[in-house]
Amino acid sequence: MDSTSAYSFASCAWNTLQAMPLIVAPQAIISLLTIGDDPQAPGTTPSGVEPYLARSLGLALLVLGLVTVVLTGSVPVGSSLDSARDAPSPYVAAALFLTTLHHGAGAAYIWTRYTATGGAGYLLGFVGSAALAAFGMWCLLFGGEKARISRRTGADKRTSGFPFPNAEADRRKAR
Repeated sequence: MDSTSAYSFASCAWNTLQAMPLIVAPQAIISLLTIGDDPQAPGTTPSGVEPYLARSLGLALLVLGLVTVVLTGSVPVGSSLDSARDAPSPYVAAALFLTTLHHGAGAAYIWTRYTATGGAGYLLGFVGSAALAAFGMWCLLFGGEKARISRRTGADKRTSGFPFPNAEADRRKAR
């Protein structure tokens, strides 16, 4: 499994972990988020809109995770006759960029909530989102590029000779 597949499955798992409580028990999540608020204050009792929005967010997170797995080519869609087995999906970079942006923005927002409230759940959410944002950035910069690998030797063609010259390659070129 290459790094982009690992990232897409980790992103899908994280989004599913966040989505399941929102879909299954939105009232529990709403009550957990309103602990410490004054129960007599107006607007603290959940109306019918909060469970609807919680379930909608949960479904959106679930779909985002599944779309990430499909668009990165981690799960083959279609027959094996349609495309080459080793051909990368044309949507890998876009899917990685958008999900990395999602996890980065989520981590920034969760951090602001953590500093305002000090809740441990926010800290756990921040760590998960920030780790996925960093992993996604790494995959965007370094992962999944097979075009620069030599078919004959398997060596990476992006290397240079800077601070240490490659004397063996220089001898072969001189011949």
